[in-house]
Amino acid sequence: MTEVKQHRSLRDAFGQFATGVTVVTARDKNDKPIGLTANSFASVSLDPPLVSWCVDKSSTRFTEFTDAKYFTISVLTANQQDASNLFAMRSWDETVFNDAQWFEGVNKVPQIPGVSARFHCETAHLYEGGDHIIIVGSVLEYESEADEPLVFFQGDYRQLS
Repeated sequence: MTEVKQHRSLRDAFGQFATGVTVVTARDKNDKPIGLTANSFASVSLDPPLVSWCVDKSSTRFTEFTDAKYFTISVLTANQQDASNLFAMRSWDETVFNDAQWFEGVNKVPQIPGVSARFHCETAHLYEGGDHIIIVGSVLEYESEADEPLVFFQGDYRQLS
């Protein structure tokens, strides 16, 4: 099997695990809002409250997110596929927030409205994770509103029912 086929095969195998979809937001060193879509979110600990997510080392926003002191993870609802697509396709684009609905939250971190959960965090740890960095955040504030989640499975969005 060629390396390309093996990579695709492994990616397809990983895709067998259904995940929720999040948008992670922060501010860069010039105080501009940044954001990207991530499905690598995980709860880590209740005491102390910690969450994690992963950023690809080849991401154009890699340095901005690994340098960010604060970030917010917004768990998207089934009705927010457009927001997921926007931040997946244009995470590199400084004008993406011109086309996104958002408001300024704690520590000036951009917030996506209408999400099912939001975790405002301070970066606590960065860990090597192969071609990614695992970012662990201390949850400073959170909120949640029960709603149907946006789910990603086998490379596409899905409905729970």
